Amino acid sequence: MTPRDQKLALILIAVMVLGVGGAGGYLLVWSPLEDQRKAELVLQTEISELKGTEQKQATSAKYLAAARARSLPADSDLARNEYGVALGRLLDAAGAPKGYIISMKPDSGNSAKQVPEISKGKPAYTRIVCTVQIKKADMWVVKDFLKGYYDLGLLHQITHFSIKKEDEGAKNATKRNDLTVDLTTEAIIMDGAENRRTLLRIPNSYGAAGGGGLYAGMTTQKEYGRGVTPQVPKSVLAAGRDYSLIVLKDPFNGPLAPPPPFKLSPIKDVKIVQDERPSPVKVAVSGEGAQGTKVTATASGKVFAEGALKVDPKTLAIELPKTSAGEGTETISVVAVSADGKVEKTSFKVTVEAAQAKTVVDNRDEVSGAIFLTMVTFRSDGTAWARIFDSASRLRYEIDAKPTGVSVVKEWIPSAKSGWRPDLDHKHPPGVIVLSDEGVKTHRTFQIVGVDFEGLIIADLKPNEPAPSKPKGTSGFSKGGVPKPGPTNPLTAVAGNVAVGVAVAPPKLYRWTVGQSLATIKQIPDSEAQKILKQAADSGPMFEVAAAGKE
Repeated sequence: MTPRDQKLALILIAVMVLGVGGAGGYLLVWSPLEDQRKAELVLQTEISELKGTEQKQATSAKYLAAARARSLPADSDLARNEYGVALGRLLDAAGAPKGYIISMKPDSGNSAKQVPEISKGKPAYTRIVCTVQIKKADMWVVKDFLKGYYDLGLLHQITHFSIKKEDEGAKNATKRNDLTVDLTTEAIIMDGAENRRTLLRIPNSYGAAGGGGLYAGMTTQKEYGRGVTPQVPKSVLAAGRDYSLIVLKDPFNGPLAPPPPFKLSPIKDVKIVQDERPSPVKVAVSGEGAQGTKVTATASGKVFAEGALKVDPKTLAIELPKTSAGEGTETISVVAVSADGKVEKTSFKVTVEAAQAKTVVDNRDEVSGAIFLTMVTFRSDGTAWARIFDSASRLRYEIDAKPTGVSVVKEWIPSAKSGWRPDLDHKHPPGVIVLSDEGVKTHRTFQIVGVDFEGLIIADLKPNEPAPSKPKGTSGFSKGGVPKPGPTNPLTAVAGNVAVGVAVAPPKLYRWTVGQSLATIKQIPDSEAQKILKQAADSGPMFEVAAAGKE
């Protein structure tokens, strides 16, 4: 074999080896790897699809939970009744005339043809259909009702809506409340809806603010839920849109007339009396931009201090200060700026008149002889309790004394069955008791300095104070909780000015023993009174001064 043949044989052998190796590598390595890669790609695709399905289901579950929260309650009878009540409240809030009709349809059409089914015979939701008719309405009623309807936050919709203008002749052509509104609304109870006792879901914030007891009470009583403000996560109404344009462009009675221009009414001159608090001066504005008007009033400086006067931003009333001037005339300049920036100015004069002495004869009954200190009790914890009873006015005063101070609660009783109730009009500094009532002459103000086994030591704060008359426009006592008393030092209340070096007359102290009336209490001599005040300042109101005040 020649060298050339040898080379060709070697090349042929190498080619054969490479061919066999390539075929073996393809069949034994490449092909299985490619099949595995394809299988892995298919598996990854399936995993991605399953994850996407899972995310969609989680999103759908959130929407379903939110929809169930907005659904009417599961009890259909409760849902019908409360839904009708809610529609009535919306109509009242919108100013609908009385006589509107709300009717619940007994058969709301919940057959399989009208409602989709989750399974055989199990509808996805139950429809509640209600019709509403409003007569003598205007477009403001329509607009406000629809605004409240869509802000209610329930799963409901209006399926029929019509407005008809009643023809009442030319004599009533200017009237706008001549519309008859007929509508049909449908609400649904979803399968799996909350079995709550209220139409609207009670927010958890009520539990956070008032505790579990408040939240449990509100969720079990349907009446409580009627006052809950709807929680609408996403309103169907367009944000920022002015729906009052429905009224402005009334399609039934024509557009509304443009509002009158902004106007500041003239203010009449005022007369005030020396050293008396003047009544506020009312400022009247009207026209376009009147709501949100800002008023400033400036004194010229002849009677009042020169500069701005206080103006109530809500009522636009000017508060005039009390003056000691015996006479004079002040000019008050008033500037009103409307909500859209329009300015109106005016002025008025304030004339001061000297105060005239008035003689007032008080013909009311003096009942100090019917006011008794009935009992004083010392407790084992070092505190004491006392009671004063006013048999003429059917009042009692509960006194609670502690080493840190004294608190007083005034109580009244409307009837024998109702029991005693606190009187919120008795709002005074701690330890101060005011024995008075409307319709009687007796009016005494005392500071309770100390308590001992025989009774009370009291200081007369206003010995010459007349009894106030009953104010106009009020009757009875205030109702509500009792104001919280705080600790006080009797010496600070009675002789605080002495402690800081101000020369004042020494307070008059009295001893009031158990069983004694207010008319017969005895004054304590000044020498003993100073000792009592010092003892009260050193050790508080809990002490025994049985000898003081005895003759």
